[in-house]
Amino acid sequence: MLENLLGGLVDKEKITYDTIQSTLEDVAEELNCSFKDFFIMIKPTNDDYDMRFDIFKYDENKRPQHIREITLKQILKI
Repeated sequence: MLENLLGGLVDKEKITYDTIQSTLEDVAEELNCSFKDFFIMIKPTNDDYDMRFDIFKYDENKRPQHIREITLKQILKI
């Protein structure tokens, strides 16, 4: 019951959206590029759907190049 009350006070979708948006801005700054020049891929790694997050940047021929893995802790900034 307490969880339902607290859930009504916290907009989880907004918090998640803002966190991801902030991470995308940080990555663009790190790569010194526009939002058009990179993407982050979320990929399941096993049958339990554990996941991996990878940053890709488009090269001059618009081919995605793997830059690095980004951890969930980096995304959540914890």
